[in-house]
Amino acid sequence: MKALIISFVSIAVVIASWGIFVNYSDKNIHGLMNSIEDDILISVYAQDWDKAEKQFNDMAKKWHRQKKIYSFFFNTADINATDYSIAKAKNYIYAKDLPLAAGELNCIREQLKFLHLNELITLDNAF
Repeated sequence: MKALIISFVSIAVVIASWGIFVNYSDKNIHGLMNSIEDDILISVYAQDWDKAEKQFNDMAKKWHRQKKIYSFFFNTADINATDYSIAKAKNYIYAKDLPLAAGELNCIREQLKFLHLNELITLDNAF
């Protein structure tokens, strides 16, 4: 009986930790996605490169702070793919290349969305 209780408590702790992380990541990842969509892309399309560069650097700093926590829960390959896209987008913005910068920013936004969706507690993700 004691082993059964310990098992249930352990499972409850794991599920609670996962739930806390999902809420944390939901807020932060949506913040990054909104920053790309509502700020950076608008500046890129307006070709306001100085503003786009500043907004992008702010978003990239947030990502690099948050990814330390994400590395415990998210797939490392997916985190690395997002890092690669961030590096490419940074250079496209510095080069003032509208099509490539916009394309890579949209790619980052989609990668962030899939990172979050893949960690939600759903039957698809459990099996």
